[in-house]
Amino acid sequence: MRLAGTNASIEGTSLSGNTATKSSLRKVWEVAAWIALVAVLWGTDLLAKLSERDQFGVGKDTFRLVSEQVTSALAVLVMVLFLVEWLKLFPLSLKNWPRTVIGHTIGTVLFAFGHYSLMVALRAAWYALSDHPYIWRQPFVSNLVVEYQKDIKIYIGFVVVIAAYRYYQRSREPLAQSAVNRLVVQTGSGDKVMRIEQIEYLEAAKNYVAVHSSGREYILRETMANMARKLPADSFVRIHRSFIVNVDQISEIKAADSGHRVILLNGQELPLSRNYREAVARIIGA
Repeated sequence: MRLAGTNASIEGTSLSGNTATKSSLRKVWEVAAWIALVAVLWGTDLLAKLSERDQFGVGKDTFRLVSEQVTSALAVLVMVLFLVEWLKLFPLSLKNWPRTVIGHTIGTVLFAFGHYSLMVALRAAWYALSDHPYIWRQPFVSNLVVEYQKDIKIYIGFVVVIAAYRYYQRSREPLAQSAVNRLVVQTGSGDKVMRIEQIEYLEAAKNYVAVHSSGREYILRETMANMARKLPADSFVRIHRSFIVNVDQISEIKAADSGHRVILLNGQELPLSRNYREAVARIIGA
């Protein structure tokens, strides 16, 4: 297979590199989302405490209130990393609910201990740097028990958020189905059984799919979305909203004034949409 340009690249940038970039950007957005969520929750709590203190005239000074909220927020952000990994070990599952319950019961204890320990360490360091005495209201264990009652709610809420996000991510992935080896297509005189390796490319045709093979066109009562799931993922790739191509039929990919084009062995030119370039790069190993 030959690709136009050098080092199997398009616009001077490796297509496979775009995948890594997209993944990195997604991680940045995920981190930013967690920071924003914690900032809103802990910031709202801080405003409520300040308002309550000003209203009743009883409570800690502003320095201590702000310091406690900030150190708690920083500590809980670190513990989010623990939650992400813990959910991989103990995913939410109704079928295996005893393991889920036991795992997350232990998880609440570990989360509370980690959150409180980090919070105390941060406060002790910050208070020392600020020349303020760090006052223990109760012994460490007693404080930990009190914090556990708060942290169990945080744990449950964050677990729900992570699980919901992962469910959303999975819902965007193509459904896994058994790949077909043959297709029954329509001809002018009846039906024809076609082996998938005979297919050059498929084209959307309103409510049907046009199957192209050896210079002929056949009609299939299917949708492009279903065909994209049914065809072997290592042999067929979607290059455009309206086209799916047999990878073995690709001769080259070249840039054109109207956008990039996929050139088949028979000389046929098909459009390569920007949205599908990464998928093409992965399957051809660019």
